[in-house]
Amino acid sequence: MFEVAVTTRVATYDRVVAASRARVWENVRDWEHLPWLHRETFTTVHLRAAGSWGWRVDVGLRGAPHGDPPLDLELRIEDAAERYHARTLAGPGTGTDIVTSLAPAGEHRTAVHVEFLVPDVPAGQVKAVGDAFRRTYACLWDQDEAMMIRRQALLDGRLDPPLREVRLGGGRVRFHPVCPHRGGPLDDAPVEDGCVTCPWHGYRFDLLTGAGVGGCDLRLRDHTAGATEQ
Repeated sequence: MFEVAVTTRVATYDRVVAASRARVWENVRDWEHLPWLHRETFTTVHLRAAGSWGWRVDVGLRGAPHGDPPLDLELRIEDAAERYHARTLAGPGTGTDIVTSLAPAGEHRTAVHVEFLVPDVPAGQVKAVGDAFRRTYACLWDQDEAMMIRRQALLDGRLDPPLREVRLGGGRVRFHPVCPHRGGPLDDAPVEDGCVTCPWHGYRFDLLTGAGVGGCDLRLRDHTAGATEQ
């Protein structure tokens, strides 16, 4: 007979983020950013399925013991309730359900309430497990909030960084340091093998041509390349 694990609410987490619900929901549906924006927490992500209901991915955890499988993680949205579940379907922590509820808190402000439901936690470990989840989510939401604030500023026309110049070989390249995907910052993104990589989603661009690489069909804005001035 199938045995159902006993689930414990080990902790809750509350904060107000300086982003509208439109930006927050955009962020919730964005699975691609996990190993890039949240590189301290995740290592890899592979999409299994996605739709209006949410998404399902295999995601690697930073610091996981060698040989541990990635998490089979499903994010399922309840639109009417302004709530979503992040459930671990397989891998470490199978059966964990992290429930996040959203509510308006003013213009460009959203209240976030998170419940951490974890199976088979011994009574003596509830606080330690809960504290670990709260620390992780504080870091994740700090990073998400910074991304959402920048994206809103770009969409509102309040942010327009100056062109960046990069010297490459015997020439120079100038381009608008905003990723054409979702506005990620390319101002200080390192140049490797003649390419610049967005720190939000890992989109790469060839600096000689301005074109996306690795299947990306986007181009850097205001891209010019020429000989270095003598």
